[in-house]
Amino acid sequence: MAHGSSISTRALGLGLLGLAGAVFALITLGALVRANGAGLACPDWPLCHGQLVPNFDLRIALEWGHRALAGLVSLGLAVISLGALRDARLRSRLRGRLLLAWTLLVAQALLGALTVWLLLAPWTVTAHLLLGNAFCALLVWMGLDLIESSAGAPLRSSTASAGHAALAAAAVLLVVQMLLGGMVASHAAGLACAFFPTCDGVSIAPTFQGLIGLHVLHRLVGFGLLAALAALAWFARGNPRLSRLARTALRLTLVQIALGIANVLGRLPVEITALHSATAAAIALTCALMVREALYAATARVPLARGFAALEPR
Repeated sequence: MAHGSSISTRALGLGLLGLAGAVFALITLGALVRANGAGLACPDWPLCHGQLVPNFDLRIALEWGHRALAGLVSLGLAVISLGALRDARLRSRLRGRLLLAWTLLVAQALLGALTVWLLLAPWTVTAHLLLGNAFCALLVWMGLDLIESSAGAPLRSSTASAGHAALAAAAVLLVVQMLLGGMVASHAAGLACAFFPTCDGVSIAPTFQGLIGLHVLHRLVGFGLLAALAALAWFARGNPRLSRLARTALRLTLVQIALGIANVLGRLPVEITALHSATAAAIALTCALMVREALYAATARVPLARGFAALEPR
Protein backbone atom coordinates (compact mmCIF):
# COMPACT_ATOMS: atom_id res chain seq x y z
CA MET A 1 0.00 0.00 0.00
CA ALA A 2 1.26 3.43 -0.85
CA HIS A 3 2.33 5.37 2.24
CA GLY A 4 0.17 8.43 1.48
CA SER A 5 -2.90 6.31 0.83
CA SER A 6 -2.37 4.41 4.09
CA ILE A 7 -2.21 7.62 6.11
CA SER A 8 -5.29 8.98 4.34
CA THR A 9 -7.29 5.81 4.95
CA ARG A 10 -6.19 5.58 8.58
CA ALA A 11 -6.98 9.27 9.14
CA LEU A 12 -10.51 8.76 7.82
CA GLY A 13 -10.91 5.76 10.09
CA LEU A 14 -9.72 7.70 13.13
CA GLY A 15 -12.02 10.55 12.14
CA LEU A 16 -14.99 8.17 12.10
CA LEU A 17 -14.05 6.81 15.53
CA GLY A 18 -13.76 10.37 16.85
CA LEU A 19 -17.17 11.16 15.39
CA ALA A 20 -18.56 8.04 17.08
CA GLY A 21 -17.19 9.37 20.36
CA ALA A 22 -19.11 12.60 19.79
CA VAL A 23 -22.28 10.61 19.08
CA PHE A 24 -21.73 8.63 22.29
CA ALA A 25 -21.49 11.94 24.17
CA LEU A 26 -24.66 13.05 22.39
CA ILE A 27 -26.51 9.93 23.59
CA THR A 28 -25.38 10.61 27.15
CA LEU A 29 -26.38 14.26 26.90
CA GLY A 30 -29.78 13.15 25.60
CA ALA A 31 -30.19 11.08 28.76
CA LEU A 32 -29.39 14.14 30.86
CA VAL A 33 -32.00 16.09 28.89
CA ARG A 34 -34.63 13.44 29.68
CA ALA A 35 -33.60 13.03 33.32
CA ASN A 36 -33.84 16.79 33.91
CA GLY A 37 -37.23 17.04 32.21
CA ALA A 38 -35.70 19.32 29.58
CA GLY A 39 -37.07 17.67 26.45
CA LEU A 40 -39.37 20.63 25.80
CA ALA A 41 -37.12 23.32 27.28
CA CYS A 42 -36.91 24.55 23.70
CA PRO A 43 -40.58 24.29 22.67
CA ASP A 44 -39.92 24.97 18.99
CA TRP A 45 -37.60 23.52 16.35
CA PRO A 46 -35.11 24.24 14.81
CA LEU A 47 -34.98 27.49 16.81
CA CYS A 48 -35.25 27.69 20.59
CA HIS A 49 -37.84 30.17 21.87
CA GLY A 50 -37.69 31.73 18.42
CA GLN A 51 -33.96 32.40 18.69
CA LEU A 52 -30.83 30.77 17.34
CA VAL A 53 -29.09 31.35 20.70
CA PRO A 54 -31.65 31.81 23.50
CA ASN A 55 -31.28 33.02 27.07
CA PHE A 56 -30.11 30.05 29.10
CA ASP A 57 -31.15 28.31 32.26
CA LEU A 58 -30.05 24.75 33.05
CA ARG A 59 -32.79 23.00 31.11
CA ILE A 60 -32.54 25.24 28.07
CA ALA A 61 -28.75 24.88 28.12
CA LEU A 62 -29.05 21.09 28.14
CA GLU A 63 -31.55 20.93 25.27
CA TRP A 64 -29.81 23.63 23.21
CA GLY A 65 -26.44 21.96 23.85
CA HIS A 66 -27.88 18.66 22.67
CA ARG A 67 -28.98 20.29 19.43
CA ALA A 68 -25.68 22.14 18.99
CA LEU A 69 -23.65 18.95 19.44
CA ALA A 70 -25.90 17.19 16.92
CA GLY A 71 -25.13 19.99 14.47
CA LEU A 72 -21.39 19.51 15.02
CA VAL A 73 -21.79 15.78 14.39
CA SER A 74 -23.51 16.58 11.09
CA LEU A 75 -20.66 18.91 10.15
CA GLY A 76 -18.10 16.25 11.10
CA LEU A 77 -19.80 13.62 8.95
CA ALA A 78 -19.88 16.08 6.04
CA VAL A 79 -16.13 16.69 6.31
CA ILE A 80 -15.36 12.97 6.49
CA SER A 81 -17.71 12.23 3.59
CA LEU A 82 -16.02 14.83 1.40
CA GLY A 83 -12.61 13.42 2.29
CA ALA A 84 -13.70 9.90 1.37
CA LEU A 85 -15.52 10.82 -1.82
CA ARG A 86 -12.56 12.80 -3.15
CA ASP A 87 -10.53 9.58 -3.34
CA ALA A 88 -11.70 7.54 -6.31
CA ARG A 89 -10.29 4.36 -4.77
CA LEU A 90 -12.40 4.79 -1.65
CA ARG A 91 -15.48 6.40 -3.15
CA SER A 92 -17.12 3.30 -4.63
CA ARG A 93 -16.25 1.23 -1.54
CA LEU A 94 -17.65 3.63 1.05
CA ARG A 95 -20.49 5.21 -0.88
CA GLY A 96 -23.12 2.71 0.29
CA ARG A 97 -22.31 2.94 3.98
CA LEU A 98 -21.90 6.70 3.88
CA LEU A 99 -25.36 6.85 2.33
CA LEU A 100 -26.66 4.69 5.18
CA ALA A 101 -24.94 6.94 7.73
CA TRP A 102 -26.52 10.04 6.21
CA THR A 103 -29.92 8.31 6.10
CA LEU A 104 -29.66 7.54 9.83
CA LEU A 105 -28.49 11.07 10.59
CA VAL A 106 -31.33 12.72 8.66
CA ALA A 107 -33.82 10.34 10.28
CA GLN A 108 -32.40 11.32 13.67
CA ALA A 109 -32.85 15.01 12.91
CA LEU A 110 -36.45 14.41 11.82
CA LEU A 111 -37.15 12.36 14.94
CA GLY A 112 -35.66 15.12 17.07
CA ALA A 113 -38.01 17.61 15.46
CA LEU A 114 -41.00 15.27 15.82
CA THR A 115 -40.14 14.70 19.48
CA VAL A 116 -40.61 18.43 20.06
CA TRP A 117 -43.57 18.92 17.74
CA LEU A 118 -45.43 15.89 19.16
CA LEU A 119 -44.65 16.88 22.76
CA LEU A 120 -42.35 13.97 23.62
CA ALA A 121 -44.49 11.23 22.08
CA PRO A 122 -43.12 7.94 23.46
CA TRP A 123 -42.59 6.37 20.03
CA THR A 124 -40.43 9.30 18.86
CA VAL A 125 -38.32 9.27 22.04
CA THR A 126 -37.75 5.51 21.78
CA ALA A 127 -36.98 5.55 18.06
CA HIS A 128 -34.61 8.50 18.59
CA LEU A 129 -32.67 6.47 21.17
CA LEU A 130 -32.47 3.31 19.04
CA LEU A 131 -31.38 5.11 15.87
CA GLY A 132 -28.77 7.09 17.78
CA ASN A 133 -27.16 3.89 19.00
CA ALA A 134 -27.33 2.33 15.53
CA PHE A 135 -25.66 5.41 14.03
CA CYS A 136 -22.88 5.27 16.62
CA ALA A 137 -22.27 1.56 15.96
CA LEU A 138 -22.14 2.14 12.19
CA LEU A 139 -19.50 4.84 12.59
CA VAL A 140 -17.35 2.59 14.79
CA TRP A 141 -17.71 -0.31 12.35
CA MET A 142 -16.70 1.85 9.39
CA GLY A 143 -13.81 3.42 11.27
CA LEU A 144 -12.34 0.08 12.35
CA ASP A 145 -12.66 -1.31 8.83
CA LEU A 146 -10.69 1.62 7.43
CA ILE A 147 -7.99 1.38 10.09
CA GLU A 148 -7.61 -2.37 9.60
CA SER A 149 -7.48 -2.00 5.83
CA SER A 150 -4.58 0.45 6.17
CA ALA A 151 -2.61 -1.52 8.75
CA GLY A 152 -3.55 -5.09 7.92
CA ALA A 153 -6.35 -6.99 9.62
CA PRO A 154 -5.50 -9.00 12.76
CA LEU A 155 -5.56 -12.78 12.76
CA ARG A 156 -9.02 -14.05 13.62
CA SER A 157 -10.07 -17.38 15.13
CA SER A 158 -13.24 -19.30 14.40
CA THR A 159 -15.97 -19.71 17.01
CA ALA A 160 -17.99 -22.79 17.90
CA SER A 161 -21.59 -22.92 16.68
CA ALA A 162 -22.78 -22.66 20.29
CA GLY A 163 -20.93 -19.36 20.49
CA HIS A 164 -22.73 -18.12 17.39
CA ALA A 165 -26.07 -19.10 18.94
CA ALA A 166 -25.20 -17.27 22.16
CA LEU A 167 -24.14 -14.20 20.19
CA ALA A 168 -27.37 -14.23 18.18
CA ALA A 169 -29.38 -14.53 21.39
CA ALA A 170 -27.43 -11.70 23.01
CA ALA A 171 -27.90 -9.45 19.97
CA VAL A 172 -31.66 -10.05 19.85
CA LEU A 173 -32.05 -9.59 23.59
CA LEU A 174 -30.01 -6.38 23.45
CA VAL A 175 -32.28 -4.85 20.79
CA VAL A 176 -35.37 -5.88 22.77
CA GLN A 177 -33.85 -4.53 25.98
CA MET A 178 -32.99 -1.17 24.43
CA LEU A 179 -36.52 -0.94 23.02
CA LEU A 180 -37.95 -1.72 26.46
CA GLY A 181 -35.57 0.74 28.11
CA GLY A 182 -36.62 3.48 25.72
CA MET A 183 -40.28 2.73 26.42
CA VAL A 184 -39.71 2.72 30.19
CA ALA A 185 -38.02 6.12 29.95
CA SER A 186 -40.50 7.67 27.52
CA HIS A 187 -43.51 6.42 29.52
CA ALA A 188 -41.96 7.59 32.83
CA ALA A 189 -42.17 4.02 34.12
CA GLY A 190 -38.82 4.01 35.90
CA LEU A 191 -40.52 3.68 39.29
CA ALA A 192 -43.48 1.55 38.20
CA CYS A 193 -41.71 -1.10 40.26
CA ALA A 194 -40.51 0.77 43.33
CA PHE A 195 -38.66 -2.10 45.02
CA PHE A 196 -35.89 -4.58 44.28
CA PRO A 197 -35.63 -7.54 43.86
CA THR A 198 -39.41 -7.61 44.05
CA CYS A 199 -41.50 -5.17 42.06
CA ASP A 200 -44.07 -4.19 44.68
CA GLY A 201 -42.49 -5.50 47.85
CA VAL A 202 -44.19 -8.88 47.43
CA SER A 203 -43.84 -10.30 43.91
CA ILE A 204 -41.10 -10.17 41.29
CA ALA A 205 -43.69 -9.99 38.52
CA PRO A 206 -47.10 -8.97 39.87
CA THR A 207 -48.38 -8.37 36.32
CA PHE A 208 -47.20 -8.17 32.74
CA GLN A 209 -49.71 -5.48 31.82
CA GLY A 210 -49.45 -1.71 31.75
CA LEU A 211 -46.46 0.26 32.99
CA ILE A 212 -45.70 -2.25 35.72
CA GLY A 213 -45.54 -5.04 33.14
CA LEU A 214 -43.25 -2.90 30.98
CA HIS A 215 -40.88 -2.36 33.89
CA VAL A 216 -40.98 -6.05 34.85
CA LEU A 217 -40.13 -7.11 31.29
CA HIS A 218 -37.24 -4.65 31.25
CA ARG A 219 -35.81 -6.28 34.37
CA LEU A 220 -36.31 -9.86 33.16
CA VAL A 221 -34.84 -9.28 29.71
CA GLY A 222 -31.85 -7.60 31.36
CA PHE A 223 -31.10 -10.78 33.30
CA GLY A 224 -31.68 -12.82 30.14
CA LEU A 225 -29.09 -10.68 28.35
CA LEU A 226 -26.67 -11.25 31.22
CA ALA A 227 -27.11 -15.03 30.87
CA ALA A 228 -26.62 -14.91 27.09
CA LEU A 229 -23.42 -12.89 27.45
CA ALA A 230 -22.11 -15.27 30.12
CA ALA A 231 -22.73 -18.19 27.76
CA LEU A 232 -21.03 -16.33 24.92
CA ALA A 233 -17.96 -15.57 27.06
CA TRP A 234 -17.71 -19.29 27.83
CA PHE A 235 -18.24 -20.64 24.30
CA ALA A 236 -16.01 -18.01 22.66
CA ARG A 237 -12.91 -18.99 24.63
CA GLY A 238 -11.26 -20.28 21.45
CA ASN A 239 -11.56 -16.85 19.82
CA PRO A 240 -9.46 -14.45 21.94
CA ARG A 241 -10.80 -11.25 20.37
CA LEU A 242 -14.45 -12.28 20.60
CA SER A 243 -13.95 -13.68 24.10
CA ARG A 244 -12.40 -10.41 25.27
CA LEU A 245 -15.32 -8.43 23.86
CA ALA A 246 -17.83 -10.83 25.43
CA ARG A 247 -16.21 -10.48 28.84
CA THR A 248 -16.28 -6.69 28.45
CA ALA A 249 -19.98 -6.77 27.55
CA LEU A 250 -20.65 -9.08 30.49
CA ARG A 251 -18.93 -6.72 32.94
CA LEU A 252 -20.75 -3.73 31.49
CA THR A 253 -24.07 -5.54 31.85
CA LEU A 254 -23.33 -6.29 35.50
CA VAL A 255 -22.61 -2.58 36.00
CA GLN A 256 -25.81 -1.75 34.12
CA ILE A 257 -27.91 -3.97 36.38
CA ALA A 258 -26.33 -2.35 39.44
CA LEU A 259 -27.15 1.08 38.01
CA GLY A 260 -30.72 -0.03 37.34
CA ILE A 261 -31.08 -1.15 40.96
CA ALA A 262 -29.57 2.15 42.15
CA ASN A 263 -32.01 4.01 39.92
CA VAL A 264 -34.97 2.36 41.63
CA LEU A 265 -33.68 2.51 45.20
CA GLY A 266 -32.45 6.09 44.75
CA ARG A 267 -35.71 7.20 43.07
CA LEU A 268 -34.15 8.03 39.68
CA PRO A 269 -31.24 10.35 40.54
CA VAL A 270 -30.20 12.32 37.47
CA GLU A 271 -26.57 11.19 37.54
CA ILE A 272 -27.45 7.49 37.76
CA THR A 273 -30.05 7.83 35.02
CA ALA A 274 -27.46 9.38 32.69
CA LEU A 275 -24.90 6.68 33.55
CA HIS A 276 -27.55 4.03 32.89
CA SER A 277 -28.07 5.34 29.35
CA ALA A 278 -24.34 5.76 28.72
CA THR A 279 -23.65 2.20 29.87
CA ALA A 280 -26.45 0.90 27.65
CA ALA A 281 -24.80 2.63 24.69
CA ALA A 282 -21.44 1.08 25.65
CA ILE A 283 -23.02 -2.39 25.77
CA ALA A 284 -24.64 -1.80 22.37
CA LEU A 285 -21.30 -0.77 20.87
CA THR A 286 -19.54 -3.78 22.36
CA CYS A 287 -22.20 -6.12 20.98
CA ALA A 288 -21.89 -4.52 17.55
CA LEU A 289 -18.14 -5.15 17.69
CA MET A 290 -18.81 -8.78 18.65
CA VAL A 291 -21.11 -9.23 15.65
CA ARG A 292 -18.44 -7.65 13.43
CA GLU A 293 -15.75 -9.93 14.85
CA ALA A 294 -17.86 -13.06 14.39
CA LEU A 295 -18.80 -12.14 10.82
CA TYR A 296 -15.22 -11.47 9.77
CA ALA A 297 -13.94 -14.59 11.52
CA ALA A 298 -16.62 -16.68 9.80
CA THR A 299 -15.74 -15.37 6.35
CA ALA A 300 -12.00 -15.64 7.15
CA ARG A 301 -11.11 -12.56 5.18
CA VAL A 302 -9.82 -9.07 5.79
CA PRO A 303 -12.64 -6.53 6.31
CA LEU A 304 -13.32 -4.79 3.04
CA ALA A 305 -10.49 -6.80 1.47
CA ARG A 306 -12.25 -6.83 -1.84
CA GLY A 307 -12.99 -3.14 -1.61
CA PHE A 308 -9.46 -2.08 -0.70
CA ALA A 309 -7.54 -4.48 -2.91
CA ALA A 310 -6.89 -1.63 -5.32
CA LEU A 311 -4.92 0.18 -2.62
CA GLU A 312 -2.36 -2.60 -2.23
CA PRO A 313 1.01 -2.29 -4.04
CA ARG A 314 1.66 -4.38 -7.11
